[in-house]
Amino acid sequence: MNNKLFSIILCFLTGCLLASTSCKKDDPTYPDAPKRVYTVNKVPDGTVTFTNSAAGKKNTTGVARVYLNQLYTSDVNVSFTLTGTATAGVDYTPPAPLNVTIPAGSWYAEINIVGLNNPLQTAKKTVIITLTAATEGFEIGLGYANAYGVFTYTINP
Repeated sequence: MNNKLFSIILCFLTGCLLASTSCKKDDPTYPDAPKRVYTVNKVPDGTVTFTNSAAGKKNTTGVARVYLNQLYTSDVNVSFTLTGTATAGVDYTPPAPLNVTIPAGSWYAEINIVGLNNPLQTAKKTVIITLTAATEGFEIGLGYANAYGVFTYTINP
């Protein structure tokens, strides 16, 4: 896909639409924006909290959204790993397989983590989702530091 939205905005901001500089499709002066896939924590402290279902509470599903920085005409598959102090099958149900598909023409897809009733849990536990790879030439993270490739959930007792 040749996404020239970034180039058009840049041309507009720099005045090239009124000057002799071109914003045509194959102009190397204004290349396509790099393709990136990322996730963003919903709260400033870097955690999203859900409580397990001990004492008759309902199981709660935590949701991490995985975003593209531009719409794409094909599905984009994103692989991830799960780490942290929580135990899969005891504290939460992991998604299977460990990848998510962002459908063609969509901005994001969701990873669901279901908290389980663990009456023996006495301390906070974490589930850390780390994006590891993406198809269609998308890279993980944003900016020079490739930030926003990790999402953390906290499960409270």
